[in-house]
Amino acid sequence: MRYPVTLFLLLLVSGGHAQQLAQYSQYVFNQFSVNPAVAGSKDCLDLRLGYRQQWVGYEGAPTTGWVSLHGVLRAKGKPFQANKHGVGAFIEADEAGNFGYTGFLLAYAYHIQMSRNFYLSMGLFAGVRQVKLSVGEVTLADYDDPALTSQATALVYPEITPGIWCYSKTAWAGLSIHEALANRLGEIGTDESRFGRHIMFSAGYRYRIGRKTAFVPSGLAKFAGGAPIAMDINGMVEWNRLHGIGIGYRNGDALVAMMKVGFLKYFQLGYSYDITTSRLRSASSNTHEVILAITPCRADDGAKRMISCPAFD
Repeated sequence: MRYPVTLFLLLLVSGGHAQQLAQYSQYVFNQFSVNPAVAGSKDCLDLRLGYRQQWVGYEGAPTTGWVSLHGVLRAKGKPFQANKHGVGAFIEADEAGNFGYTGFLLAYAYHIQMSRNFYLSMGLFAGVRQVKLSVGEVTLADYDDPALTSQATALVYPEITPGIWCYSKTAWAGLSIHEALANRLGEIGTDESRFGRHIMFSAGYRYRIGRKTAFVPSGLAKFAGGAPIAMDINGMVEWNRLHGIGIGYRNGDALVAMMKVGFLKYFQLGYSYDITTSRLRSASSNTHEVILAITPCRADDGAKRMISCPAFD
């Protein structure tokens, strides 16, 4: 069962541009991980914790855990500001077979009010990522492979992700560039080995279909050099902006069922189940992803509240 995962790792360290970033099915419920310009788009602190177990039962399959926190900076006694500053932090740990990484990123975003109900924000993730590869656990046909020269290799490198985000009470769209520095892998791989830049574009809209009911279609497109375009398309029916149920599709990979439930005033729990449609379904056909969101927003007069992005309500 280890062979496909090992093959994936060898493609990565030999300079190929396979998927090098963690993958999320509930990207609408986790937009801050996609775009740093989301920081501060709510009028209160936003804390999210998540875990993803991909291809359950498949030895060496990817697992991801993360925690994010962001909020808006505002002057004391001024509940409304035309322009605002957002700050946050994102920590992520991902493992796939013998390869893994841990990232710690700080975020800053500046939000500009373009009209009464429309904001434009520009943001940046900046931090470090530690990458590790346990070479001693890799089975090789050629034990003199120059791409793998030590028994255990780890490196730390800087990471920068710029992003732009526009949103209103009913829609959002954003663009971000992950691994913008295209860092070389150093001791992992050959001299030409480096992480490829990943461009991500996301958008969505909330169609009101009742006094408390809405339909929210959304999409996420991921572009990386040397790899086909990855597309996620989701649709969710929401009730009272707290509860929802939906489906999604990732091209060439999986069908997704998802739901979210609000409880205890400030909490929301999201869950998704991926049904694998690629050839990997012969070894494993499911992926689980869980997200807990904590958003202690105050029930202020609506006229005084800042615009909240619909992706988070």
